[in-house]
Amino acid sequence: MRECLVTMGLLNRIMTTDDSQSDGGTSKVDAVIQKYDLVGMGAELENRWVGADGEKESTRDLADYFNRSVLESAIDGSDAPTLSGDIQQVYQSLHEDDADAPLIRSRLEQSGIDVESVMADFISHQTVYRYLKNDRGAARPEQTPAERKESAIDSIQRLRGRTTAVTRQTIESLNKNDAISVGDFNIINEVQVLCEDCGRSYDIVAFLKQDGCDCQSK
Repeated sequence: MRECLVTMGLLNRIMTTDDSQSDGGTSKVDAVIQKYDLVGMGAELENRWVGADGEKESTRDLADYFNRSVLESAIDGSDAPTLSGDIQQVYQSLHEDDADAPLIRSRLEQSGIDVESVMADFISHQTVYRYLKNDRGAARPEQTPAERKESAIDSIQRLRGRTTAVTRQTIESLNKNDAISVGDFNIINEVQVLCEDCGRSYDIVAFLKQDGCDCQSK
């Protein structure tokens, strides 16, 4: 799959649109849940956020989950079965406006899906947070210092993985379109912390796991 029509201007309008309902009634999240028949989604978002099953999820991850569910519901109700098997890839391509997006958008529209309308129903992580706090009255238990550290490490590792994936995808796309020339390659994505007191450097994850620099404990 290689094409895309979702412009950055359109995507920015979609992701920055007012998340509240203009009539002051039902929140956008509730309205979208009803529109796409996402039964139980509100409770599921809350349970995932507060960590009812053990692991707490970020509002960014929950927004992506919600948006994928919206897209999946739209596809399931259309004549686009060939796209329904890989919602993650379809959502990611449209969300990031990558090289695959035009063809995906075209196939969806040929199947009767109003892509712009569906993407207008996507929500941001800020919307998820407001919905959980204000509409559902949800609250997370206070994190311990150890939990805060683990959460920070997890966020950094996800960001590092995402950066590596985007870099690889960009190079492969440029190579395929003859913008650059490259053979087999690997991505080295390192973040180092340099202690100005002792001059030692650490990988960021190792630095956090060992509670900072050794010289501070001496």
